[in-house]
Amino acid sequence: MRSSSSGMMSLALLGLILALGTSSATLAADAAPAADPAHEVVILSYKFGPDVLTVPAGTTVTWINRDEVPHTVASSDKRFTSSPALDTGDHYSYTFTTPGTYTYFCTLHPFMVGKVIVEAPKASTPTATPGAR
Repeated sequence: MRSSSSGMMSLALLGLILALGTSSATLAADAAPAADPAHEVVILSYKFGPDVLTVPAGTTVTWINRDEVPHTVASSDKRFTSSPALDTGDHYSYTFTTPGTYTYFCTLHPFMVGKVIVEAPKASTPTATPGAR
């Protein structure tokens, strides 16, 4: 009876270890800083979504891999720093400071393409102050 009891304890301990390991991975992924959804590109089903994103200069764009396989984000013309391979749940961010069109692709799946259009910041329109001369 004693060996059965220690076997069950070992099994319970193994279950606890596995559960804790899974929880830690989930917490680590959840602890990542949240990107502004308007400046986020989701990688899913071998596609970048949205495939074209328009942002003002100075915006940080974040790519998040929600696919089951690794992907990369690589500049087609080397105008911005490419990402390392992103596993499921990994993210990569880049701040676009110069207006222009930036095309990119996945080096592991070159048919996956996308584009970031960076616009010059809009000039603020001065408003008249009532009673000012």
